[in-house]
Amino acid sequence: MTARLPNVEYMGGDSTPTFNNNYQDDVTRDGSRFTGTTFGKLVFTANFLLHSRDYYDQKLLRHEVYQLFGDRELCRFRTDVDLQKVMYGRPTTFEIKFIADGYDDSLFSIQFEIPTGYKYSLVRSDAIDMDHTSFGMNFKLNEKPVYQQTANSFRIYNPSDVAIDPYYQRHDVMLLIQFTGSSYQITNKTNGTSYKYNKAISTSDKLVLNGLATTLNGNPASQYTDFGYIKLEKGWNDIAVSGATSHTTIFSFPFVYLD
Repeated sequence: MTARLPNVEYMGGDSTPTFNNNYQDDVTRDGSRFTGTTFGKLVFTANFLLHSRDYYDQKLLRHEVYQLFGDRELCRFRTDVDLQKVMYGRPTTFEIKFIADGYDDSLFSIQFEIPTGYKYSLVRSDAIDMDHTSFGMNFKLNEKPVYQQTANSFRIYNPSDVAIDPYYQRHDVMLLIQFTGSSYQITNKTNGTSYKYNKAISTSDKLVLNGLATTLNGNPASQYTDFGYIKLEKGWNDIAVSGATSHTTIFSFPFVYLD
């Protein structure tokens, strides 16, 4: 925004996660039974200072600001504090007013609603390196997780604030698979989720498990699977591959954060 509108200066901002605790009442018992927590839309408040020469200049600059956010599309943005985290949101109603009578500068704040409830890593797991991590991303100094694996037993690290769940939460996670053998099965021994492809493929074929859907060389192929999926718990996950005589499996997903 400040690149397009040099008269606007970003003054910092902050986000507020929304926790929705759900309960069920029983008319025969006191209190309520907790049934689960969901995360509502995240709200990020960005503060700005607008420099203008006079009232007429301020009116023109106001129009530019409103025009910038008036296309009804999600805005992709990140801040200088969290350069490696990305948000996708829509602005709510905001006013641009002079600081006080006799001043030409204006202060305004924009509240962005982040409908997913999350911030995401700037790059996906299969492209991550230490240049794309920062504080608050749950990486430890001496740990360098690997997301491309060829062994039959390995570990995958999920630094997110939540479990990556493509089934219940529709989270974005892809497995990019090449294998030889009569079949391919992958199991997350940490939580018991698993996925199996029941046919042999060529070594040059590219099998993709995108959440719950399978494609082979870009064509639908879920009919050859057991319709399973892989969920990644927070932290380290113990993974096993069986059936294939050799394989290359790449885990590709954005890391997910509540703040």
